[in-house]
Amino acid sequence: MNIELQCCALFIIFTIAVMFFREKRLDLMNRKLFQCAICACFSCLIFDILSIVFINMSVHRGFNSDITRIVCKLYIMLLVLQGYLGYVYASTSLLPRDETWAKIARASFHGIFGLGEVLMLLLPIGFTASGRMVYSFGPSTSVAYALSAVYILTTIIITMVYRLKMPGRRFIAMLLWQGIWLLAAVVQFIEPELLLVGFASSFGMVILYIQLENPSEFLDGSTGLFTTNALSVYVHDKYRFGKSFSMFTAKIHYLTTYVDYNTEQNAVMRTARALVKLGPEPAFRIDDDTFCVLYDDKNRMFERAANIKMQKDNVTDLPAKGTYLLIPDSLIMNGPDEFFRFLHTYLECEQEILVANEDLVQELRAQSNIREMIDDALKNDRVEVFYQPFYNVKKDCFDEAEALVRIRLESGEIVPPGRFIPIAEETGQIIPLGIRVFEKVCLFLSKGEAEKYGLKQVHINVSAAQFDYENPAGFVTRYIEKYHINPRRINLEITETAAAQSREIMLRNMTRLLERGVTFSLDDFGTGRSNIDYFVNMPVQNIKFDYTFTREFFNNDKIKHVLIGLMDILHKMDMGVVAEGIETEEHVKVMKDMGVEFIQGFYYSKPIPEDGFLTYLRDNNGES
Repeated sequence: MNIELQCCALFIIFTIAVMFFREKRLDLMNRKLFQCAICACFSCLIFDILSIVFINMSVHRGFNSDITRIVCKLYIMLLVLQGYLGYVYASTSLLPRDETWAKIARASFHGIFGLGEVLMLLLPIGFTASGRMVYSFGPSTSVAYALSAVYILTTIIITMVYRLKMPGRRFIAMLLWQGIWLLAAVVQFIEPELLLVGFASSFGMVILYIQLENPSEFLDGSTGLFTTNALSVYVHDKYRFGKSFSMFTAKIHYLTTYVDYNTEQNAVMRTARALVKLGPEPAFRIDDDTFCVLYDDKNRMFERAANIKMQKDNVTDLPAKGTYLLIPDSLIMNGPDEFFRFLHTYLECEQEILVANEDLVQELRAQSNIREMIDDALKNDRVEVFYQPFYNVKKDCFDEAEALVRIRLESGEIVPPGRFIPIAEETGQIIPLGIRVFEKVCLFLSKGEAEKYGLKQVHINVSAAQFDYENPAGFVTRYIEKYHINPRRINLEITETAAAQSREIMLRNMTRLLERGVTFSLDDFGTGRSNIDYFVNMPVQNIKFDYTFTREFFNNDKIKHVLIGLMDILHKMDMGVVAEGIETEEHVKVMKDMGVEFIQGFYYSKPIPEDGFLTYLRDNNGES
């Protein structure tokens, strides 16, 4: 009998099924559908083999033909079910869930499937066997071929239309699965002796399993927990189908600066074992020292979280502590993107236990609004530069100033930097913001009006991230050349934090720009580590004392002595000092007596727009 390929296919699908069902796996909709597809494929192969056996027995040995017809009908009905499940597998993950046309399309195809199954059951079917050529025919079979073609072609079309919304690997796997099946059906239709459809369907299952549904792909090799990729897929699946879940996250914080590999692995493995013992819920390793468990019930989540905390509190042989983030209801976030933003934002919280609530989510959304505001301001050129003049004590004039970024809303309201700079630094938007400010300063200087009123140099804040790693300080050079600016009119202010984060890159950038004539200042001195190494080895011209530092000078005798000592050191090193945040005449007098070179603060002027700044220079410096 012509059942060799079907028997091979049955063995293949049985092997895949055993591996799939034995592996630890997540409760995902796609995996449920794949499970259904495996069962349908296995059943279809069984009835494919039975139909061939029964047809031969009926034709050659007089076996009951009615039983054979029933078996043949069950086979073709299962064959159509496979095609239908392929369509469902593709459409469930790709078609939008809430749009009317998609709902109508789903309902229509479900209805077609149901109607087709009824027709195949009611319509007559025949069969024949001649040598190795064994097949069924008739209206029932025609309906099966037509419906299978419809579902295969529809699945291919959906895959092609939504190819940009899926990973390339998934796109290829879906096309191969359906394409091989369609090709096999065509070949079998032309050459009935070649019974390839069953083998092609099992081969398609192999492709799906290896490429998309292999559970071991989502497992962390060292702990056996699920990976970050698995968490992403799981969370997206839950939100897509509107299912609420709770989440308990634990992060290990080591109490010593150096943690050897064995100690770290010990902590990781003990945490993993403790999470697995909590119950059947999926546990994930998010990164080297962060773990989470997802629950369907928030009460169980709180109970299990308390259990883990108690276990951790009893651990005394590891130099580590734990912090915990609990999300009782995932639906307080509006989707997976907001969920992961929340996770990223609050995982580093210093609180030992943080429970997600509406207030925290609203705070996160406010930050998201700021990100959108920055993007909109950059897109619509509503980033503005305000200037705050420096009083030059020795020359008794305002010949330097600091450029400060502002955002103007569509309403005309000015947004101060304190509201958006921290978010911009976190999101990387500080890079385009800083570049935009630098270009606007160069454009301003290129007009020559400020120089006419005595402005010699503009100080511009830079972030470590603004220096392109591949082309150090490229944007600075580009705009200086574009606007024909004398590099000596630019002073870049770097912070202690920036210098500490990427010292080698920063020094390389500074060297390149110093060679062109750009100068540097160390900004916000007194707020970072205040390591003397920063101004001893960093090639900076000025040191700017942060306003909190200078204010403490008048309230704290220790700070006063530190500042006086530093002033003496800096002057011996031929460095200038800028005192920031000076607001009273008394403070101005004290700073002058100390020998400060530049004074910056509200006593002289707040940051003002370009036109107002020019007026200020004209009124206080006169025309050069």
